[in-house]
Amino acid sequence: MNRYKTAVLASVLLAWALSLPLSAAMSDRPGDIVLPRPSADLAPQEVVRIVIDALANNDEPYANAGIETTFSFASPANKINTGPLERFAKMVKGPPYGIMVDHVSSEFSEVVLMGNKAYQMVLLTAPDGRAEVFAFRLGKQLDGEFKGMWMTDAVWPVATAAVPEQAF
Repeated sequence: MNRYKTAVLASVLLAWALSLPLSAAMSDRPGDIVLPRPSADLAPQEVVRIVIDALANNDEPYANAGIETTFSFASPANKINTGPLERFAKMVKGPPYGIMVDHVSSEFSEVVLMGNKAYQMVLLTAPDGRAEVFAFRLGKQLDGEFKGMWMTDAVWPVATAAVPEQAF
C-alpha cells in the first residue's frame, strides 16, 4: 500500500475513533456482550429478579454491568430523574442503595398487581451481614419504544418513611 493510501486509512480510523463517546472508548466492556434488556415477555417479578441478580454480580461480565442492566430496566420517566448512567451509578453505589451492589443473598415477597403497577419487596443481605428491605414499584409501559414492558419506576428502602426524591 502506498503512503497516500496508508495516510488516508489512518486518518479515517482516527476520525472514527474520535467520534466514539469517551465512555465507550474508556470502557472495558467487551463488544460482544449482551446484557438482559426489557421485553414484553417478562413478568414484573422476572424484572425485579433480573435487576437484583445483576446487582449481586455487579462487575460480571465487566465493571458495573449490573448497574447498567438495572438502568436499562428503569422506565423512561425514572431515567429522566436518575440518569444519565454515570449519575445513576453514583446514586446506586451510595446510600441508601449501596447495600444492593454485590449483596450476598436476597428474598422476594409476592408481587402485588394493581392495574398497570406492580409492587414487590426484596430483603437483601450485604457481605457484612447487614440486611435491608427495598420496595420496587414497576409500571407497565403504555406506549412508546417500551410499550407493554414492565419497567422500574421507583425503588426505596422500606425502613424510610418517605420515598427518597430520586428513588430509582
